[in-house]
Amino acid sequence: MKVIVNTGPLLFLSKINRLPILQKFGNIVVPKGVISEINIKQDIVATSVTKALSGWLKVKTVKDKALLNVLTKELDGGEAEVICLALEQKADQKADWVILDDQDARRFAHRYGLNVIGTLGLLAWAKKRGFIKSFLTEVEKLRTAGFYATVTLIEKLSEEAGENS
Repeated sequence: MKVIVNTGPLLFLSKINRLPILQKFGNIVVPKGVISEINIKQDIVATSVTKALSGWLKVKTVKDKALLNVLTKELDGGEAEVICLALEQKADQKADWVILDDQDARRFAHRYGLNVIGTLGLLAWAKKRGFIKSFLTEVEKLRTAGFYATVTLIEKLSEEAGENS
């Protein structure tokens, strides 16, 4: 499965030491602009993403600059690049998923016919497959790291993951 990931999910999964879960989800591609966003601050997140780049995480550059210019009028640069890259991949070898947390970016991705999952959805997926022991424990770690999600979303995904909140 080919998966394209945005800055937020990389950042938060790194902060809770769950970046390797991405490897289990598929062949992970990250736009060059997302790497630039991650590297603005040289910290443990940048270090863990750089380490992944030397192994399983692959960087690609967006080719369709016209579409990128249109999308950056509505979305931040990383989100726009994720959607552009997914559409480019779809043209030759379909991108199966994009990992985005921002609601506007998710709506744009859906309009373009892309399959979207967020950080919480990825953790629910990981729980269902036995890669993590507790979805809610990981959500609490995310909250401590500054991640925000509605109670309704957390409850819905907790139920899907087979946990009661």
